[in-house]
Amino acid sequence: MGTNSTGKAALAAASAIAALITGGVAHGQAADDTEATASRPSGGIEDIVVTAQRRPEKVQNIPLAVTAFTQGTIKDLHLNDAMSVSKYVPSMISGHNAGLQSANAYYLRGLGNTQSVATFDPPVGTYVDDVYIARQNANNYAFFDTQRVEVLRGPQGTLFGRNTTGGAVSVIMAKPRDEFHVKGEATIGSFDRKTAKVIVDIPLSERVLSKFAAFYVEDEGYLKNTANGERLNGERNYGFRGDLRFLATDKLTIDVAGEYTNNTGTYLGMSSIATPSSTFKTTTTPVFGKTNLTLPKTKCDGDPVNILLTQKAGLCSLSEGIATTVNATYAAETGTLMAIFGYRKLDQQFINQYNTNGTALYNSYILTDATVNKQFSGELKWSSSLLEDRLKYVAGVFYLQEKNKDAMADFQSTVAGASAFNLLQDRHFHQKVETAAIYLQADYEAVPGLIATLGGRYTYETKKLGFETSDRFPGFGFDSAAAIAAGIPLKLTQKRFTPRVALSYKVDPNVLIYASATNGFKSGGWNGGSATPARVLPFRPERTWSYEAGVKSELFDRRLRLNVNGYLADTKDIQITSGIIPPGETAIVSLARNAGTLRAYGVEWETAYQFNSNFNLFLNGSLNHGEYTKIVLTPGVAPSLQVQESTKPVRIPKFQLAGGISYKVPVEALDGSLGANAAYRHNSPFWVALLNTAKAPTEDFVDATLSYENEGGKWGGSLEVSNLTKQKTVTANFLALFPGDPRRFTARLWFNF
Repeated sequence: MGTNSTGKAALAAASAIAALITGGVAHGQAADDTEATASRPSGGIEDIVVTAQRRPEKVQNIPLAVTAFTQGTIKDLHLNDAMSVSKYVPSMISGHNAGLQSANAYYLRGLGNTQSVATFDPPVGTYVDDVYIARQNANNYAFFDTQRVEVLRGPQGTLFGRNTTGGAVSVIMAKPRDEFHVKGEATIGSFDRKTAKVIVDIPLSERVLSKFAAFYVEDEGYLKNTANGERLNGERNYGFRGDLRFLATDKLTIDVAGEYTNNTGTYLGMSSIATPSSTFKTTTTPVFGKTNLTLPKTKCDGDPVNILLTQKAGLCSLSEGIATTVNATYAAETGTLMAIFGYRKLDQQFINQYNTNGTALYNSYILTDATVNKQFSGELKWSSSLLEDRLKYVAGVFYLQEKNKDAMADFQSTVAGASAFNLLQDRHFHQKVETAAIYLQADYEAVPGLIATLGGRYTYETKKLGFETSDRFPGFGFDSAAAIAAGIPLKLTQKRFTPRVALSYKVDPNVLIYASATNGFKSGGWNGGSATPARVLPFRPERTWSYEAGVKSELFDRRLRLNVNGYLADTKDIQITSGIIPPGETAIVSLARNAGTLRAYGVEWETAYQFNSNFNLFLNGSLNHGEYTKIVLTPGVAPSLQVQESTKPVRIPKFQLAGGISYKVPVEALDGSLGANAAYRHNSPFWVALLNTAKAPTEDFVDATLSYENEGGKWGGSLEVSNLTKQKTVTANFLALFPGDPRRFTARLWFNF
């Protein structure tokens, strides 16, 4: 469980942030000032106000395991997207899905998945301005102008609800200012990476405020294709966001936002040599920085099958998304009413080749996919208090409708010397999901300092699935009638009640102890991408009970923040992908199914210490254990192709550590201040393949930054390095190993007027 010698030296040298728990910037806002405020008590660590319980509260006062990133922290740690926050969250591992750089697979306390098919839901929910993002295939949300990010560990089945057995990542965007303001930044770095970002606040009147944000990212990629010299695993992304805030009355505030994003890029595997690797526990050894793919690059703007067949090219993905959000807040005398509406549409196409060792073009496995995801959600939430504020409660109703369409075709020839693409299967399905829920959570202060929490959520959900035969390849695919004839139900109905109980006690104003029991569930579904009707097997919801106890404290005149908690979570009917024999068949295929019970338990901690206003450090970490306590085995399948009770769950490092130190010193001769940061992250080895056929090694990452900021904070710059020690690791395994990010150097300039 210890760090290796390199890690110890790096940790001793220090590790960094300009205040993971201590940085924050508050903007002038109307109805929700408290939501974004990070205030600094006299001489102590800043207070951070979060909405993890769907109302503004200090993070130190709530009986939940929450890691909060303020606007200052996001800037100082260079957190540019949703996945980057996971580096500093206890018990969290994240990576891109194999082949999709726009898709994040979040794992919290061992719960997560790497499926992007719409019939399989993620157990760690992503929320932007309280709007749930249903699909995992484009959830790597880029931060335009982010006020705060909250990562909630453990099931959030009462207040956040849908599919949050593992936890939730909640992104809260900054609202328009009441004065003209412009800020931006530009960077250049390794692998010809260039980025630019600009945010402009323009008040249109005293009661109408506006904000516009835009970003651009260009990266040529760090993976060289030895087959043709092309560079892969790069990206070209851009997006726009506009916000309007209407201060309709002193009590009514309406926020309207719209955005467009365009993401292109690749995330492909490495080539390998035919020598077993003791480091990665694989039968071959990966060659970092290189791949050997016989399919050349192209653009994915159009039908991916037509592009592949006419251009004989691929290695591309394109995700275009639009989103609108309306959030109305009415501050009444007796409470606050919020109406939250959101619409999102995602169009995605990709062409991936997965054989990375120079397999002949027509004999390699190539997957094409075209997906359209649409969702609409609406929520009404009321928060109030009674009995002279001794009873506080949040209640609401929620509705979500999803419509998904997917067309997948895979190609591979088994004939040596083939001269044309051989179609294996062309599958087309559509899915409609409707979810409705009501929820209530109440906190009652029985005696001064002692608060009892009781909450619950009732969810009713229906899913309908349909299939169509292929119109581009007559004779391929199957329709809904064929699935019904194979005994597959094409409608699933789920009714669930998910409760939460907790007790918390303020030992003194700066020390809170708590204990809780929380339930959550993740929806059932189908193997929607299956090639034959008999394989469209449904699976049941997975259900989690999590038990947690902890202490939150601020000591030594509030210069030290120390939060420690322990948890135990049992997840029944856990949904995994493993080899089975479908009914009526003899071949083993890889399908999602319910496979028994996963138990995870551990201890997590978050600490921050402020020596003075210019000198801060933090140290976060966790000790974790995961095991399958019950497994459902499929008769006739070789044990080596199934999860056993002896199989180790994926992405649960036994030991994690993230530490850092930051120092800033004023320099009068430079009319500003110089800063130095260093950050260190350690993960003990963990499996990345379900059947324990590939493992991430011991990871020790070191990042460092030297910066300058002028006296008025109007502009500055920095020189940065990430992964200083060139740590080699893997994040996924599908016919090849997929690499983690290499070492990068970055130069950054920013302004803030």
